[in-house]
Amino acid sequence: FLIAPLFLSLSLHLLLRRFRHRRRLLLPLPRGPLNFLIGGALPFIGPMPHCGLVLLSRRYGPMMFIKMGIREVVVASSSAAACSFLKTHDSYFYDRPDDIIYKQVSYDGKKMVFDDYGHKWKLLREVYNLHLFGHEVMCRWDEVRGDEAFSMYYFMKKKSDSKNAVLLTRLLGCTMENVIRRIAMSKRVFDEEGKEAKEFEEIMKELLVEQGATNMEDLVPTMR
Repeated sequence: FLIAPLFLSLSLHLLLRRFRHRRRLLLPLPRGPLNFLIGGALPFIGPMPHCGLVLLSRRYGPMMFIKMGIREVVVASSSAAACSFLKTHDSYFYDRPDDIIYKQVSYDGKKMVFDDYGHKWKLLREVYNLHLFGHEVMCRWDEVRGDEAFSMYYFMKKKSDSKNAVLLTRLLGCTMENVIRRIAMSKRVFDEEGKEAKEFEEIMKELLVEQGATNMEDLVPTMR
């Protein structure tokens, strides 16, 4: 008596799963290059993804469908296409990709930028808007931004008077970080010529390189 209901439940489950899969396959997708069984469209993208995607978008249009490894990706390469993802239908694309580098730099995806859409994400957004990015808050911290801008200008003038070059990437990074730290912690953390500023610059460079690199474990999650 127990075998028949179990068999019927399993049959219904498999039937519904097959129906959903077929329905998903029938949904229209944007044009795109040929996707191989192994690797997807990676051979067409090449070693420099940003250049390869530009060339492909010129052929297949501002919105195209490709497979990177086994991951299905829709690429938006025009302002109108990007607007449809980031503004018109943004609620469908709030969730972030499950990439290894994002988990490593954001406490396993716990920060708002890398967290999935949900109750915690909404709560963090309200906190940020209220205490960091609101109009009244921004006006309240005008003095902090002015102090750091003057400090940056004074440092550049001092270097100019002594006929020394100024590394703007490091200086701007220190200025922005000091503004954020003074707002969040009420203290200045970096000196323009200090050791910490150079270390911070090296960390940011390494982070940007890692974020832009192609990780095969992200494209083929079964390799993790």
